[in-house]
Amino acid sequence: MNPIGWMQALQGPALIAVICGLLFIEEVGVPLPFAPGDVMLAIGGIAIAGGRCNAGSMAIAALVATVGGAIIGRELFALLGWNRLMRIAEPLHARKPLERASGLLQRRGWRAVFTARLLPGLRVYTTQIAGVSHVARSTFVKGLLPSSVVYVGAFMGLGAAVGRPILALIHDAEKQVLIGVALAIGLLLLVILTRAPVRRGLASMQAAGWTGPLRFSLDSVGFTIILAALGLNFAGHAIVQALGLPLFLDSIGTVLAGVIGGPWVGASVGLIGNLVAGNTVDPIAAPYALVSFMVGFVAGLSRYLNWQRRVSGWISLWLVCAAVSALVSTPLNFLISDGRSGVAWGDAIYAALNGLHVPRVLAAFAGEAAVDLPDKLVTVAAALLIARGFAERMPSSGAELDLRAAFTFVVRSPRWVRRLPIFAGCLAFFWLVIPYFLMVGYIIEISRTVRMGEAQLPLWNRRLGKMADGFKVTSALLLWLLPGALLSIPAGIVSGLQGDARGALPSGISAATAVMAGVGSVWALLVLVLEPPIIAQFLARGFIASLN
Repeated sequence: MNPIGWMQALQGPALIAVICGLLFIEEVGVPLPFAPGDVMLAIGGIAIAGGRCNAGSMAIAALVATVGGAIIGRELFALLGWNRLMRIAEPLHARKPLERASGLLQRRGWRAVFTARLLPGLRVYTTQIAGVSHVARSTFVKGLLPSSVVYVGAFMGLGAAVGRPILALIHDAEKQVLIGVALAIGLLLLVILTRAPVRRGLASMQAAGWTGPLRFSLDSVGFTIILAALGLNFAGHAIVQALGLPLFLDSIGTVLAGVIGGPWVGASVGLIGNLVAGNTVDPIAAPYALVSFMVGFVAGLSRYLNWQRRVSGWISLWLVCAAVSALVSTPLNFLISDGRSGVAWGDAIYAALNGLHVPRVLAAFAGEAAVDLPDKLVTVAAALLIARGFAERMPSSGAELDLRAAFTFVVRSPRWVRRLPIFAGCLAFFWLVIPYFLMVGYIIEISRTVRMGEAQLPLWNRRLGKMADGFKVTSALLLWLLPGALLSIPAGIVSGLQGDARGALPSGISAATAVMAGVGSVWALLVLVLEPPIIAQFLARGFIASLN
């Protein structure tokens, strides 16, 4: 029902009576979605501007209706009582949120009433909570009166000043508020329903050896699985492209690495795989590195729950990986391809739901989920079947890595505020070469101090020595990368010649140079993986040792 249409013929006391009557009914606690209070007040403001009613009479009547309705509403809900409300709330798992809301009103008194009564969507609910939780009448009225003056004055003033366009603005705002409230309620229910299982899962992971998201152990098996997992990701992607399958299959190695090596190994494989694919076979793979990172991390957490040992665990890992992939991919799909997943039948579902006027976010999520569910089913099954082929491992004796210490290392250093800006300056002007060498040398100096057990940033002294270290380390890494670059040059030359009509070459030469380019890319990836031990050799025995 359109509240404007049937009010256009009213004026004077009749218009005031209708508007204030609807305000009173809403304040008592009766939902009026067709005539919300803010819209009624805006209509009153428009009527005042058009000379159809007296401004003073409208303002006073609206204020009396708002305050009187809220007071009666509080008394009615006080009669309902807290215990009756809790009997309704407990089956819905809403007892604790209501208790927190009630506690907020009890602790902050009239200020909480004043603030909540001004928030869209909370005005009437504040009255109801104040009633069932028996907030003192004096406290409630003390917050109600000033908030009602502000509320009535604001919306009636908007209506008088702006006129009819404000109604459309209010309608749009209310839709957004309703969507936001629905999402908030959904998230709240999700948290309430999953809180106990998540707590039990964390306890189980800690009992199995999980020490938190920022601390992990990298053993030999977890390290050696990285390259094999990357190969599986590329193989799955190649199979999909060759057979035209409506799947992705580019995360089998990611899930495998997570299940065997833990969260950070799985996440690293997913991240590196997408970044490398984005520079080789799939230009749009790089933005989806976040998806692969999250899937690998979640798969790694399942290692501590022994999901791979139970059929129910296989199903759980499949559903969790599919949900994470769909949730993280959907916003990326909007940024990259207007909500489409890139797979034909997923995009068909998205288009069909759009045609039915389903919200685009939900339609895009459904289209993505329609692809991710079968894709992750094949992915998880393949990864877990491969994982079962690995022998049971002895307790890990690998390197213990604490990322929390690494992230807080800088701010725990004395005078870090003075030393960090110099590093930032070197980073900003790295293209001048000398600041770059100085920056790299400072990083090497940090590594040396940490190896010696000193937990602080070093001084910016010995600048020539730092530049020399930066030059040596950069040279060593460039020498390591040189074979890969040389192997990639022929493919670039052949590609340039093929782009020229005069440069037709036999297919055998093109195939050979493509293979050489692929080997060069694998070599560059190998150097990326081996960079930490290369630098460790430099720290231990100098430039020549870093080339060993």
